[in-house]
Order: sequence, then C-alpha cells, then structure tokens
Amino acid sequence: MSNLTENRLDQVLDATTFTDLLSAVATLESLLPEGSLDDEQRTSYRAINVNNKVFTEDVLTEMQGSGSAILPPYLSSTSLSNDLQLFEQLDQVDSRLANALRKVADLKRIAGHEAYSMALSVYKIYDAANQAGIPGAKESFERLKVRFENQGKGQAEDPVG
Repeated sequence: MSNLTENRLDQVLDATTFTDLLSAVATLESLLPEGSLDDEQRTSYRAINVNNKVFTEDVLTEMQGSGSAILPPYLSSTSLSNDLQLFEQLDQVDSRLANALRKVADLKRIAGHEAYSMALSVYKIYDAANQAGIPGAKESFERLKVRFENQGKGQAEDPVG
C-alpha cells in the first residue's frame, strides 16, 4: 500500500474547468465527419500501416499521372486523395487524443488508488477500534464490512493485507 501521507492529487476540478473539458470533448465530436462502424465492420475493414500507406501514396501518384487514360472514370484520384488526407489528419488527432486519454487514465488511476487506499486504511482503523471496544466503532465497522462479505479467498484483495 502507498504512503497515506503522500497524496499526489489532493484536488478536484472546479465546475468551470470540468464544464470546459466536457464542452471541448463535445466540440471535438461535433467537428468530426459522420461515420461509425458496427462490430463486424471493425474486424473486417482493412487497416492501413506504414507499408500500406506508402503503397496507397504510390497508387495515387500513378493515378494522377497516366492513370486517367487507363483507369475507368469511377476510380477517382480525388476520392483516394481525400481519403488519404483525412486518414493523415485523423492519425494526428488520434495520436494527440491517445496522449490525452493516457493522461486522463493515469490521473484516474492515481486518484482511485489514493481514495481506495485511504478508505482501506480507515476501514482497518474502524475494525481495530471495534475489536478494542471503542464506543461507536462497531456500528461504523458493521456498515463498512459489507463490502468484503461473501468473498472467497483470491476473489478480491484482502482488506487487512
């Protein structure tokens, strides 16, 4: 367990900051083009990696050169160019969002760890006070111990460990 006196995130987001964060996410979502996939499409659609991207760029170059005389008109170099450009733009957004989401996940983990560690420590104190017969401790301990009832060994962390 961590040192209870070390509290890396002893703060909350003020209402304005929290609202601004949620608004920023909503703005981001509203600025993105429409489109989503179902579960089957998520597994069946081709991904583009570095080699596939280079190939796609090469195909676009060929299409914009001699391709117009060879390829049927329904194969549009403009559509390919737009898709590739959107992919590149979204790749940059994805990278930035991944960093932001990692930071959110890290902050959530720190805050959750600190909160739950403190709660377990307080629970142990109520348990000890109950065992020592301190007035009022039994009622609090009885309310809190419900969290750990009906748990077999290995199912959850030991509240005393």
